[in-house]
This record gives sequence, C-alpha cells and structure tokens, in this order.
Amino acid sequence: MRSLSFLIFILTTCSLSAQSEFLHGNADRIEAFLQQHFNDSKYGMVIGLVDEHGTRFFSSGSLDNGTEKLVNEHTIFEMGSVTKVFTSLLLLDAIQRGEVNLDDPVEDYLPEGVAVPTYRGIKITLLNLAVQDSGLPWNTPQQAALLKPESGQPDLKAFKESAASFTVENLYEFLSTYELQQEPGARFQYSNIGMALLGHAIERATGIDYEKLVIDRICRPLGMTDTRFTLSAEQKVRLAYGHMVDETKAEFWKLQAMQPAGGLLTTADDLMKLLSANLGLSKTPLTPLMKQTHVIHHDESTQFGRTAMPWFDNGVYNPPGSNLLGHAGGGAGTVAFTAFDTANRRGVVVLTNQMKVYPNPVGWTLIQEMPFTRSNTSYAVRQVVGVGIGFRKDKLTGELRIIRVYPQSPAGKAGLSVDAIVTRIDDTSVEKIDLLECMRLMSGDADTPVRLRMRDDEGIEKNVKLIRRPFLTRS
Repeated sequence: MRSLSFLIFILTTCSLSAQSEFLHGNADRIEAFLQQHFNDSKYGMVIGLVDEHGTRFFSSGSLDNGTEKLVNEHTIFEMGSVTKVFTSLLLLDAIQRGEVNLDDPVEDYLPEGVAVPTYRGIKITLLNLAVQDSGLPWNTPQQAALLKPESGQPDLKAFKESAASFTVENLYEFLSTYELQQEPGARFQYSNIGMALLGHAIERATGIDYEKLVIDRICRPLGMTDTRFTLSAEQKVRLAYGHMVDETKAEFWKLQAMQPAGGLLTTADDLMKLLSANLGLSKTPLTPLMKQTHVIHHDESTQFGRTAMPWFDNGVYNPPGSNLLGHAGGGAGTVAFTAFDTANRRGVVVLTNQMKVYPNPVGWTLIQEMPFTRSNTSYAVRQVVGVGIGFRKDKLTGELRIIRVYPQSPAGKAGLSVDAIVTRIDDTSVEKIDLLECMRLMSGDADTPVRLRMRDDEGIEKNVKLIRRPFLTRS
C-alpha cells in the first residue's frame, strides 16, 4: 500500500508539474500584469490558456457598458479580423459538402455581368481568396487613404464608417475597376476585400446568409453559444465597449459586405473551444478541416511571416520543437488575439476593449513560453537573419552611422559599438547610395559573409568581416 501511495503521489506531482508549465507557470506574473494595467479601469483584458490539461482564464478591468460588471471569459468582445478564420473554415466545410470546389474561379459564384479582375487571363479562385494570394489589396484605395493619410495619423473612426457603409454593390463596383498587379497565387497579400468576397461567394453558393452559416456549421458543433453578429438582450449585458487610444468610447462595427472579413462578436470561452478543436483537444468533426487551415502556403511576408489559411505566425520566433500560428483582429477600440502551437497542443486567447496595451506580444510571449517580462509583453520575440546593426544615414554628409547593435547578434558578439561610421559594404561605397540600398547590401542568407569598412570618431579605419546568423530580437 505504501508503494502504491508513493506511486500515486509521484504521478500526481508529475501531472501538477506538467500543468504548471503552461497553465500555471506564469499565473502570478499574468495577474500582476493585468492588475497593473487594468485594476479599477473602465476597460479591461481577458487572457485564456488551453492545453491537454484544461483551460485557465485571467482577467481584470471593466466592460464600461453602464453596469458594474468586470470582464471575464464570458464577456463579449468584437473579434475583428479573427473572423477570417471562420470564413476560411466555412469554405472547407462547403467543399466537404460538395457545394463548391477549391479551385473554382470566384466569378462562378457571382451574378452574371459582375467583372472580376484577372492577371494575363489567370482567374482568382476560392483558394486564392482563402490563403490571401489573390492579388486583391488590403482595403479599397479610399479606405487605405484613411489609414495612411498625409498627416500620418490614421482616422480610425472614419475608416470604421467607411467599412460599415461598404455594400455588396460597392464590392461589385470595386471588382469591376480594380487591376491586379500580380498573378493570383504568386505571393501573400493580406486582404479584407478578398475575404469579404470569399464570404459573399459562399453565401451565394449555399443560399444561406453568413451569420447562419457560422452559427450552424461552426458554432453549434463546437458549443460556441456567444459567437455571432446579432446579440440577445442577455448577451448585450455582457458586451464590452471599446475605447480608442485617447480613451473615448468607440462605435461598434456594423458591417455589411465586410462582415466575413471582420465583424463577429465572441468571448474568450468560445475562442478556447475553437482552439481546442484546432488542436484536437476536443472531439469534433471540424478538426480534420481545421488541420487543413494550418498548412503553410507562403513564407515571404515581412509583416505576417509564414501564412496559412488564414493563420500566420507574424514572423515571430518559433522555439525548437514548436509550430506557432495565430491571428489578430480589431484595431479600432477593441483588439483580439489568438494563437496556438500545433506541436505542443496549447493555445492562447487575449481579448481587450482598449488600444493602449496591445494583446499581440502578450499572446505570442505566452505561446512561445518566453519569460513573461515587461519587454516581452510589449514587443514580440522574433528570430531574424543578419548581422544585427541598425543604421542612420546623414542626408547632408552621406555618412552611414551605426545607431544600434543587438547584443546577441554577430555584430554584438564582435564588439561593434554605436556611433561608428561605415564607409563601405563589401565593395560598395555607401557615400552616394540611400539607406534602403545600404540595408539591401547588408541583408543576405544565413552563414554568408559581409565585409565592412569602418571609421571611429578618432578617424581610425578598420575592416570587419561578419557572418550573417539567426538571432533573437523584439519588434
């Protein structure tokens, strides 16, 4: 009996240890982080973790919806572009039902007379829309101008209004006038327009509106009772109001044609069920389809890193033995983030109704199992290939001065310091070339050399040879 009791004690201890590694290892730091930023605040944040041992939620702050309620895993938030995950999954479900084919041109599902742009005769397919390599832009030119105006300050309120007023007729009009700049399938280009078009095509192919498709084909099988566009009276009491950077309340999305690109509402609890199914932690007929959405289609995007359907890894560091994918959404009063590790079968959700403390680096840090420190929760840890030098080009003198050296990079290990001046990169003088060209000369594949001619403040010159290597940084 003593031996049996000892064995049970050992097994229990091992189980608790395994749980504590992901679900409990950062609990104190997460709670302190949330209290620091959201205690007694009119906005809040919810963090959810899931692995084979179960789920755990952390939260702090307010809904600011006229009640005294605090945010928790049942608080309803706008999820923004995480909606795209549902749209791509609906496509695979429609294929399984025999309603559409992956390689069908999207024009097959639009009214006669609606022109869809082509590139040298190559048509946009449903697959192109789902993996976002159709060649369609991120937003319409009018919407893009609101996000990147000449003043440099994005007008998010006006962008929301523009997106809300965008109808199916506007979508058809845009398609008839837009000219593709690349062949469909050539490379990744994040596209709200493309995902809206995909959702509309699925609606027309099935004869069912988008919200009903999401509820009947995804939410109901997964037990997700709070993910939808239209809320009941009880659900509205749990709805968190978003806040802009200046802390003013934000208007809710009221999208029309753009619904499939970013309009769904959800809770952390519902998104945990979605991630559990993606990871195979819960038994669901959707899991085989979800695994198809994890397949990487492109890896050339500087901003999004490896991209799937429509998951991506943002170019963050994938620790050895991991395979990370995620998706973020929001950006105008609320922000949502989801990520999971298919190799270690764990996931994270971060939902917030403010824009000062961004959830993306928080979520990536947790799923990477990096130290939950102030710097890591402000900037995601990335792995890049290079020598680890930041430059500034003086427009008057043409001098290329080092302004940053990453500590663990080849330049950092070689003892290079800031303020030194680089006069040549390999055989090219930097005096008459711009900063962009200098950076191009510095880039290259791992394990390849770059030669620098350098001058310090005392005028002493020397040659330095560095080998480009992978190193970790934050951005």
